[in-house]
Formats: sequence, structure tokens, C-alpha cells
Amino acid sequence: MNIYYGLDSFKKLKKNLTITIGSFDGLHRGHLKVLERLSLEAKEASSDTCVITFEPHPRMLLSDVTENFLLSTLQEKMYLMEESGFVDNILAIPFDKSFSLISSTDFIESVILKNTTPSAIIVGYDTHFGRNRMGDVTLLNNILRNYKTKISIVEPEMIDGQVVSSSLIRKHIRFGEVSLANDLLGYKYFLQGHVVRGEGRGALLGFPTANIEFTDRIKILPQNGVYAVSVIYDKKEYRGMMNIGKRPTFNESLSMEVHLIDFNDNLYNKMLKISFIKRLRDEVKFGSSDELIEQLKKDKEKIKNLKEALWH
Repeated sequence: MNIYYGLDSFKKLKKNLTITIGSFDGLHRGHLKVLERLSLEAKEASSDTCVITFEPHPRMLLSDVTENFLLSTLQEKMYLMEESGFVDNILAIPFDKSFSLISSTDFIESVILKNTTPSAIIVGYDTHFGRNRMGDVTLLNNILRNYKTKISIVEPEMIDGQVVSSSLIRKHIRFGEVSLANDLLGYKYFLQGHVVRGEGRGALLGFPTANIEFTDRIKILPQNGVYAVSVIYDKKEYRGMMNIGKRPTFNESLSMEVHLIDFNDNLYNKMLKISFIKRLRDEVKFGSSDELIEQLKKDKEKIKNLKEALWH
């Protein structure tokens, strides 16, 4: 898979492409449906596939959102696209204030069609583009009538009567409903971070924890609480329990800490990938350390007894 940055990179791309355009935040099941159609259309046209996306995500600029909004970073999105096997090329266009002012028609004609001659453009049913998101499938269809470019519109992916969308997944994660979010994503929602020194209180309680410095602050944090998680460290997977919150028993500030089950190595300064499996409970202020220890034992047993299917 080839990765290109900036509008000048159009010169490096083949002219015969099958293209899709979008933010693809989280690369969920609905996005994969678009990419699968992209791949099928490209095979019919004997062309390569190309995903045109934006960095940063337009909402990060236009809504003044700076933290805790996205489902995936650009690098994670690219990794997921490569894993799908449907994408030959990715072109990431810098999204800034001047680019946001380009009209919908100019974006298609002057940016896309002027620089390449796609055999087809594949879009989701609800796609919007251009200044103030005024462009839609109707406008795109009208523009492409004047060119030798096919338009292919992909209908929504439905799960349990709901349309799979990034906004719905964000909502589930914000409310701690990570199991529901995972069903829509098609994989386990994950965060990455370095292990930093903490107070060492977990070890004194018999549950040593790795304190996580959240690396990608643009990503959404699940609601405060205790979670069953899967942890990747040194290419190996471990099961664990994670607390996100203020540790009210000890009146501390917001923290993220994870206890790996049946694991004893030193993780200080290591990078961990933490995937959320299931929310176990809210944070609770306990009357004593002994009460907290008893609850942690119960949490650990719950994790050990979770159905095997949840981990895969």
C-alpha cells in the first residue's frame, strides 16, 4: 500500500484509479462496506484503488475540537486500511482553513478530476464534501455526468436495526458501552500509551498496576469506570482490568491504570496497546483499602469468567 501526503502527490499517483473520499474515522463496518465496493469496482476497471482522506479530521478544525473526539489517529486508520486488503493507495490531504473554503463543485472538478481521471468514484449514501459540507451524492452525480467517471453509491451497513456510523460509535464509547461500540467497529476499540511511574499503591494492595500516559489525546476516552481489557505488550496479549477515573477512595486526579492478570514483569516506560472488552462497573468510593481489595478480587474473577468469544 502506498501512502501520499499533500495535493502535490496527485502527480505521483496513477491516472487510472478507482477512488473513494472521506474521513473514515475508526474504519468501522460501514466504511469496510465502502472499501469492499471500491475494490470490486477497481477490479472491473482494471485499476488501482485510492482512498482520499483528510488530516486533521475536518471536525477537529471546524468545531474547535482539540481532544477526546476521534476513534482513530491517521496512522491507525492507515493501518486498518492496509489490514483490510482493499486499498492500494492513500492520499492524505492537509485540511486547513483555506482548504475548508473550497466549494463542493471546485473540490470535485478542480481538486479531484483535474488531477486524476478516476474510472469510478465510490461514496457512502450520506457523503458530504466541500465548503459547509454542501456537496452530496446528488451534486456528485450531476458533476460526473459531464465526465467519463462512474459513480457508485454504497447503502448503509445496518446492525440490529441501526445504521453503523462513527457518531453512533463515539456515543457508545462516551457512555462506556464498549461492547456495543466493538460490534459496530468490527474490532475492539483501543488506546495506546506509555507506562509512567505512579504511587505504587496498586502493588501494596496486591494488584500492581501500570499507570498509562495517554499518547493520542485526540481519541475518545470511555466513560470513567472499571473495564475488562486486552493488553498487547512486546507482541504478546494479556488479559487485564483497567480503571479510568479519579480513584475516589484516595481522592486523586484523573488517571488510567491497568492490572495485567498473571503478569509480573516491569512495564515502566513501555508502550501498551489496550483494547476494551467490557465495562464491569462504575468507580466507587470504598470505606477502606480492605473493601477495595475485596472488590478488585471480584472484578478479577469476573474477567476470568468472561465468555471466551468476547476476547476474539
